[in-house]
Amino acid sequence: MTETRPDDEARRRRWHELHDALSGKWTFHVLRLLDEEDAGFNELKRRLGGSTEGTSAGCRTRSGGITAKTLSERLRELRRLGAVEREVRPTSPPTTTYSLTPRGRRFAGLLREMESMVDIVPCDPCGGGPCEGEECDVATVDERATAAALGDLC
Repeated sequence: MTETRPDDEARRRRWHELHDALSGKWTFHVLRLLDEEDAGFNELKRRLGGSTEGTSAGCRTRSGGITAKTLSERLRELRRLGAVEREVRPTSPPTTTYSLTPRGRRFAGLLREMESMVDIVPCDPCGGGPCEGEECDVATVDERATAAALGDLC
């Protein structure tokens, strides 16, 4: 049996912490929006489809927009990681703005880089069954898989 070295254990623990912080639903959306511009809580919520008034041009999913509780949790996790900072200005009422730290900008840059490697294509282009909108979208990183998903290999 191999013995675990302390630096291996620390690295493994750090990877788990990073995974836990970044794997939450909406985390990547929050990073992406803050990479575009600093924003307050309500603005982030609105842009992430959390508004209940009218239709939102934000990031809606099958399950709807983000809840205030989830947004608070994601911002707290990203602050704990050192990716987001929160500034409260002493106005009346107080104004809170969230922005990316240099570390957060690096995260966002890595996400953009990964995003450029993935093609999102609609599934079932060969007409083999019903498709429920975004439920059928397929993400691929391989040209042959993309061609198959697009129906080039039907």
